[in-house]
Amino acid sequence: MSVLTTQTNTNQIQAVDNKLMPLAPSYVGPSVQPTQEVSLSDVLGILYRRKWTILLTLLSILALVAWYTFSIKPSYRANATIQIEREGAEIVDFGRTQQPTSSVDSLNDPFFRTRYEMLRGRVVAQKVIDDLSLEESLSPRESENSTSVISSVLALVGLGGDKKKNTTNNVDYTGIFAKNLLVQPISGTHLVEIYYEASSATEAKNVVSSIVNNFITSQIQSKSETGEYAKDFLDKQIIEAGDRLKSDELTLVKYANENGILSVDEGQTRQVKKLENLDSALVEAEIRRIEAESLYLQMKRAGSVSTVLSNPVVTSLKARLVGLEGDYQEMLKTFKPNYPDMQRLQQQINAAKGKLRTEMSTIQRSMEADFKAAKRQEDKIRNELSQFNTTMQNLQDSGVDYNNLKRNVENSNKLYSSLLQRREEVNVASQANTSSISIVEPAITPVAKYRPRPKVNLLVGLMSGLILGLALAFLRESLDKSIKSSDDLEKLTGLPILGMIPRVTKSKMKKQLDMIAFKMPQSAPAEAYRILATNIRLMFRADEDHVMLITSVNSGEGKSTTACNIALSYAQMGKKVLLVDADIRNASLHKKLEIANKHGLTHYLKGEIDLVGITQPVKKIPGLYAITAGQYDVDPVSLLSHERMSYLTTQGGSIFDYVIIDAPPVNGFADSLVLTSLATSTVLVAREDEMNARSIKGVLNQLRRVKNNVAGFLLVDSKNPVVNAKYYAKYHSKSKKELLLENKKQSFA
Repeated sequence: MSVLTTQTNTNQIQAVDNKLMPLAPSYVGPSVQPTQEVSLSDVLGILYRRKWTILLTLLSILALVAWYTFSIKPSYRANATIQIEREGAEIVDFGRTQQPTSSVDSLNDPFFRTRYEMLRGRVVAQKVIDDLSLEESLSPRESENSTSVISSVLALVGLGGDKKKNTTNNVDYTGIFAKNLLVQPISGTHLVEIYYEASSATEAKNVVSSIVNNFITSQIQSKSETGEYAKDFLDKQIIEAGDRLKSDELTLVKYANENGILSVDEGQTRQVKKLENLDSALVEAEIRRIEAESLYLQMKRAGSVSTVLSNPVVTSLKARLVGLEGDYQEMLKTFKPNYPDMQRLQQQINAAKGKLRTEMSTIQRSMEADFKAAKRQEDKIRNELSQFNTTMQNLQDSGVDYNNLKRNVENSNKLYSSLLQRREEVNVASQANTSSISIVEPAITPVAKYRPRPKVNLLVGLMSGLILGLALAFLRESLDKSIKSSDDLEKLTGLPILGMIPRVTKSKMKKQLDMIAFKMPQSAPAEAYRILATNIRLMFRADEDHVMLITSVNSGEGKSTTACNIALSYAQMGKKVLLVDADIRNASLHKKLEIANKHGLTHYLKGEIDLVGITQPVKKIPGLYAITAGQYDVDPVSLLSHERMSYLTTQGGSIFDYVIIDAPPVNGFADSLVLTSLATSTVLVAREDEMNARSIKGVLNQLRRVKNNVAGFLLVDSKNPVVNAKYYAKYHSKSKKELLLENKKQSFA
């Protein structure tokens, strides 16, 4: 301790005690890297770590599938294909009782969806069960229930339903039947495949055939029932229409009788003809009256008319008169008017004129009589025509109501006739019903078993087990907060792995592990510690104070052994090293270095002794000095927080090449948080197989809140260390042999 003696005196210590010395430049560790994407190597690493989980899951699933496959009772599956059309073959084109549907053909068409549901329905199922007496084959058996793996698993986890008693009253046969039935429409066609699974091939075939037959029969019966309903409905309507027609006819006849309307003469032709005759007679009467009146007035005014002149009596009289007058004129030439012959001739002329006047008067009176008769006839006809017009007007007024009643009768008659015709058509059509369902491929007896299918089941089990195993592996990986490799630790923290100490298995090496860098320098762990020391040394500048804090997440991870071997490694490199045991609660460095612990760090921090008094050299290792922990009788945090501890690190960093502080674990203690503020770098020691992500993150967050100087990690008990023990031993043995050979050659020379 001559170095400390020459450079340190009591006055300096007291001056530093009164004033806190500035801290050494701090090391700023690398920042946390962002979370990287999962690579293929990460996935392969997970699969390798969880290989037993995947394998056990896969084998378990395969065992369950094999047990289920070879324990269930074999079953057979038969099928048939039918074609469903909207309408069957049309025998007659009348009497339809169903409205044609639209022309849309698809799986979503309500018409076809209805038919599919009818195939799956309870009505068809119950008919098939009754026809084939399937109650016994559909009854659940206790032996089958006990061998059903699925039922057992569900019952084990509490999801299985209550078992139904094997009684007729409590068994839903149609429900069990529906589970074995599959109705599969073929997309884009009118074809439907019907599958049924049964314990025997014959039963499967018979059930499918029965389903098809019952479905076709039910469709025909449905049409027939519709026709019967239509006939009953039409019969009722015909009776009501007949009663209505009869009532309308009675009302029409009664009204016609009351109003004098001859219903036989539907167009009233008789009245029209009579009216026409009266009109003609009136015209003729008017003509006769006009003619008679004209002759009478002419006769009266002129005394003669053409009719009179053409009268034979008048003509003869006039001719006789003309003759007599002619004779008289001849005789007048000879005789005198008094001549007797002349007088006799004059008398004859007067007599002829008298007869002519009498005849003319008679004719005039006859003409007057004809005129008056024609006038009376005209008046009579006119009067009769006027009366008939009045009658026709009354009849026309009555015809409005009559026509309404008549139309009611006609409408009732048409309805009645139409219903009678429709009734006959429906009767014929209902007897000519055909099915719109045809069998394309009938059911045949299956030859091969449908289930179990060992190859398919085992393949499914293999895939399921593999998928489930992978899922469980990744689930366990996500729930597992431990860190599996150094790569995981670097990705999690963003800090480098400074060293990896191999796992020591030999008991002899375990005993020397505390100072293995000194006692077994050619061993793999010693080389690993030297690599760690070199990595740390290269992280700092040569002119920088090196105050290194060695701590761990939890206790028992080898931090004290690491601190001791790093100090030994630096000392072997020719460096001057101060090793401080700051783990006051669990001091161990004095035992590892085999030095006394009479005066230590606690005595200095309490002011009982100076730095020179507590610093002691390790005699076996030149350049290595140690400060033991001292007595644990005061709270360590209060002691380590004193200014003397800051002075120790400052002075040690200026005098020694490296100051290495063995600190308590971070979890559960505040000592390391105080000490890390005084160090230039902090190294975390972790056991490779006990790394926990949450704990490591928590420790890093605590340390970085105080000072961001965490340099990296040292992994102990590493399975894949940088230095392989076998390779290192082989290499050293080879080097020794070569060295011996070289020495022998030199000696011979």
